[in-house]
Amino acid sequence: MRTRMIGAPDRAKGNDTIEQPPPRRFPLAIWLIMAMQAMLMLATTVLYPPFQSPDEIAHIDYVIAHRHGEWFDGVGERRYQVGVDKAYNQVPRMQDGVHIGAKPVLPRSARKSFDALGRGPSRNPYPNQMVQHPPLYYGLAAGFTYLLPNWSHQRFDIQVFWLRLLSILLMAPVPLLIYAAARRASGSGAIALVAAIVPLSMPTYLRIGASVTNDSLLTLLSVAVSALLVRVAWGDQTRRTAVLLGLAWGASLLTKGFPLALPPAIVLAYLLGVDGSLRDRARASWPGIVLSGAIGFAVGGWWWIRNVVVYGAVQPNGFANLSSYLRQRGFGADRPHGSDLHFFGTFFRLLGQRTWGALGLTDLPSLPHSLLLLAAAVFVISQVVAVVVGLPRLRSRFDLPGWTAARAVSLLLPTALTLAVVYINARANYFQNHPLGGVQSRYIVPTLLGPVICTAVALYLVAGRLRRWLPLATLTAALLFLAGSAYELISVEMSSPTPDRIQGLKDGLRFVLDWAPFPTLASSTIVVVTAAVAAATAVVLYRDTARRKRDPVAATIGT
Repeated sequence: MRTRMIGAPDRAKGNDTIEQPPPRRFPLAIWLIMAMQAMLMLATTVLYPPFQSPDEIAHIDYVIAHRHGEWFDGVGERRYQVGVDKAYNQVPRMQDGVHIGAKPVLPRSARKSFDALGRGPSRNPYPNQMVQHPPLYYGLAAGFTYLLPNWSHQRFDIQVFWLRLLSILLMAPVPLLIYAAARRASGSGAIALVAAIVPLSMPTYLRIGASVTNDSLLTLLSVAVSALLVRVAWGDQTRRTAVLLGLAWGASLLTKGFPLALPPAIVLAYLLGVDGSLRDRARASWPGIVLSGAIGFAVGGWWWIRNVVVYGAVQPNGFANLSSYLRQRGFGADRPHGSDLHFFGTFFRLLGQRTWGALGLTDLPSLPHSLLLLAAAVFVISQVVAVVVGLPRLRSRFDLPGWTAARAVSLLLPTALTLAVVYINARANYFQNHPLGGVQSRYIVPTLLGPVICTAVALYLVAGRLRRWLPLATLTAALLFLAGSAYELISVEMSSPTPDRIQGLKDGLRFVLDWAPFPTLASSTIVVVTAAVAAATAVVLYRDTARRKRDPVAATIGT
């Protein structure tokens, strides 16, 4: 039996635990991808007025609650602040209608701060359900506001922008983490770049970074956990990695409940990171499993124990105290029982549509559903291909050192576990006569590292002789898809109802610019800089590709 340590790769021919050393530096292309992501998210904050993302009003209100020192409200106890409720009603709700570009825009000079609009509790009959979540994101965001001079006295749209900017900053390292993990898992710089680009094709991913939401912190921490699991599964069994893994997992537990499902993924990664029989693997890996688990549980597990003690449930429902009337008025009328077959088909169809759609609140507007489902199908098939090529009879045909079916499964396990939680919760609501809710791709996005690596591996192998062009092709496809999505959003929701399509689009652009937190010149500059960074990224990818007649799997683009 042999325990693999980082920096000491086994060079024995045919050994499954070959570990590719990470690049000594990140290539220019990945830094540009990171900058492009930040600019795309910044442009998205301009595109969407305040309160347009799922639960954004609730997250904003709960950040303010933490700023005021209200950290531990019980279920049903947190009433929306009057100022937040008033500001919410001053902004047209794109998600509730179409062609709202003709509606008057509140002038910037008339937009007051949340506190100026009212600090007391509102009469809104619906409580803030975010009390069901742990406090890390809200405490962090509240602390961030204290770094901003006079934050509480700024216009509410500026206050929302600053909180959205925090999400952009939290998401900024994600491309680097994906690149490093994919480079380690595949040994290919091209695969690593493709893996880092794929999330940028998902509007939901960009909206998480451009919204006030705890999903931004959860995505950063979950991607960090997944990246550390790649290190573990590919042979790094050091104490340092176990400590970092425990800290990242514990912090994610203090952000949201989905990471409670991750222990099986941690155990599997440790078992795959050593050689020998199952008993030998268990004997060698148990110190890392115990250390990372103990640290994670100490950092974030206490919150969930508290919930069990106080509420008798791991995670209480933030709307548990709503009357049947309020629940049906807010979330839709009850309907007759369905069937498991109907639920299964509807669940995965909606999830497929919403991963690359959901430009509004859920399904509309979006590009044609056939295109969305095609993208989802390619994504799913890629996962299967990535696992199959790691089977013993096939992996010798591909130059992917250390890539095995078991390790591919370990990459996908965090997503599968999270998906199971979402499925079980949505099914429970479905069979309680409630409308089918909770089927949102943003719940799955934090675990995207493994699936995007598998997607990149599959695309790389399928591309054959054209594989060296794959990063540039992926970037081009992602940008075209995003441009089409933005056009659809403006033409359906933000345009005016005039039959003149061109005039309607002009009205939509005017609506966007008037509701943006900045003057038109500043907002336009953001869009121009975003396009310039995207063009620079494409140029660098083209340059790096043109320099090579071929791209061996072990080569690193741009290094």
